Amino acid sequence: MPTMRVSSKTKRALAALLAAAGWFALALQYALLLKAAPAEQGVLESTARFLTYFTIQTNLLAAMALSGFVLKAHDEWLVHPFFRSAVAAYVIVVAIVYHTVLAKLWAPQGAQYLADVLLHTVIPAGYVVFWCFCVRKAGLRWYDPLLWLIYPIAYLLAVLVRGKWSGFYPYPFVDATALGYPKVAVYAVHVLVLFLIAGAAVLIAGRIMARVAEKRTSEE
Repeated sequence: MPTMRVSSKTKRALAALLAAAGWFALALQYALLLKAAPAEQGVLESTARFLTYFTIQTNLLAAMALSGFVLKAHDEWLVHPFFRSAVAAYVIVVAIVYHTVLAKLWAPQGAQYLADVLLHTVIPAGYVVFWCFCVRKAGLRWYDPLLWLIYPIAYLLAVLVRGKWSGFYPYPFVDATALGYPKVAVYAVHVLVLFLIAGAAVLIAGRIMARVAEKRTSEE
């Protein structure tokens, strides 16, 4: 577990670098999606589809958390360990699902490869490092991983409702048209278990690091 001291300047520099990379990756992916979209789809629908991806939503949350740290935001929800730790759990799941399931389904090239690496590897890994060294862990509760499930569950329901209406599903394992709802439900349970495991890992690591930090402070 990280116990080394990191200066405030170094923490802000790390957060700033990751935030810049995150916003750049999101902007690049959005531009690439608009460029590849058929003309009849329109900007509004293309934007809606862009925001339908859990990867995009999670990277948006990460970029917001990182930017809030850099700018010393005072919004309680943005700086609270609950939010910043939840994002850590989400980016872990994004990276695991992509590299174990989705990466084998395509071979991006050029700018798309850059966006892909940033969104699925660099930002998730970087955010976990940021969380380890820069985020206050005190106050995390044993049931927080259960509360962190609310967002992915709400996301799944929204995707299924929108998919029923539009015919578009962002991921093959939530495509109810092709798979049917029973099979989608099975996949959903597996992914939710992964979310719970990631959340539990974040909670355990966070509480251990909080105790180490508290002990170190008391010894000074």
